[in-house]
Amino acid sequence: MPAEETARPMHRLTLRSRLGDLALLWPWVEAVCAEHAVPPETQFAIQLCLEEAVSNIVRHGYGGEPDHTITVDCTAKGTPGGGWQLAFIVEDQAPPFDPLALSLAELAPAPASLEELRPGGQGILLLHRFAGSLDYERLEGGNRLTLRFAIPG
Repeated sequence: MPAEETARPMHRLTLRSRLGDLALLWPWVEAVCAEHAVPPETQFAIQLCLEEAVSNIVRHGYGGEPDHTITVDCTAKGTPGGGWQLAFIVEDQAPPFDPLALSLAELAPAPASLEELRPGGQGILLLHRFAGSLDYERLEGGNRLTLRFAIPG
């Protein structure tokens, strides 16, 4: 595991497994991004990925059952060239699910047009598209998904 994720997180958000708690993600991400001078397009990618990951945990991992815990930690480290990398570590105690186990070819095909676009089945593709890198780790009694985003210097 990379050193930045074994270190104490700089920022932590604890959510309950309720879709209403998703509203807490936006201001938290905005505060983290303001502190690290994150460009707007990267902030959008972070918000999109975290909302997708957390909503999937609530709806699928916990089956909509309220009052389970979801923790989102953020760490930062400098990168060669003077930039930063923000890592967001999402942990839950839901049944095992590795979102990276499926190949991109096995995921729902991209629609050919907006008329063919249907809700659902695109979340993991969004994570692959917008996060710089993704890692999954099965924990004893839970899951850990790490999403990394490069922040230019």
